[in-house]
Amino acid sequence: MSEAQKRQEQDQKAQALQNQYNQYQETMTELQSQLSTISSQIEEHKIVEKTLTAIPPAQRTDRKCFKMVGGVLVNKSVDEVIKILDTDLKSLSSEHGKMEKELVRYRKEMEAWMKEKNVKIVRQQ
Repeated sequence: MSEAQKRQEQDQKAQALQNQYNQYQETMTELQSQLSTISSQIEEHKIVEKTLTAIPPAQRTDRKCFKMVGGVLVNKSVDEVIKILDTDLKSLSSEHGKMEKELVRYRKEMEAWMKEKNVKIVRQQ
């Protein structure tokens, strides 16, 4: 095998490793972005729920409350919206937990891959 062929083979291996590393990074960035979105939704739901539950139950019956459902504003009672928010919060919290586990699993997978392939991060300046 000539020197040029060896060099070309090494370059192909390096490019394949770089592509795999980039794929891991893109996936982790996407997971972190989704996790951030879910976290902000949870905080927004908590703020609304706190505000609505602060209203004494006797005063809730006469109050109008609106909830956006599929881009349509729907008139609901305060108690109905509190129940919906509670359900949504549980669902979002569950999704947040799953997403965190997925991110941790993916990080470990990437670290194992880097160790197996002896990949080292080199920063270009």
